[in-house]
Amino acid sequence: MRYLLFSDSHLKHEEMRTYCMRPEGFTELIHKNMMQRLGADTSLIHLGDVGIAKPEDWVWMVRMWPGRKILVRGNHDRKKSCSWWQDEGAFDFACDGLKIRNCWLTHAPSTSLADGCQLNVHGHLHNIWDGFRPHHGREDPAYNNKTLRHPWQRLFACEYTGYAPIEFDEFIDHPAKYQATGPSKGAQNG
Repeated sequence: MRYLLFSDSHLKHEEMRTYCMRPEGFTELIHKNMMQRLGADTSLIHLGDVGIAKPEDWVWMVRMWPGRKILVRGNHDRKKSCSWWQDEGAFDFACDGLKIRNCWLTHAPSTSLADGCQLNVHGHLHNIWDGFRPHHGREDPAYNNKTLRHPWQRLFACEYTGYAPIEFDEFIDHPAKYQATGPSKGAQNG
């Protein structure tokens, strides 16, 4: 079984084009990339914030994605229970944190590591190194700091993966390629 990561798809949330400088049609681009990279031998681990619009506008896409789908619920996903995500939301399993291969997977950066874990892989912060413009009035210091608080944190941002899921081991082995620990050299801070 191959494990692939993704986070913060925000399907049908058009304001993400402003907040994160996403391209027009990003929902369709994410769906296309999922269909191309996922297969019967894959498990997608989605680190939260799946869709924002009414579920009937985007759940059909998630149902089409091949393979097994695991959700680590994000702040926007917690309006629905884990059971809802499994029964209605097209995921095979839903939780609020997951340990896999010595990594603690969460939606937002964790303040501590789970027992036996060496890394915290999370989403939530989008492209904070360059281009992220949070909604007016957002006071969350995690968005404004533009640094990760701990050396064991790894940001998964689809804005840095071409809106495609990435093999878990590839992401862990090559964090700089996906700006998982900070901006790449030459990136402009916004």
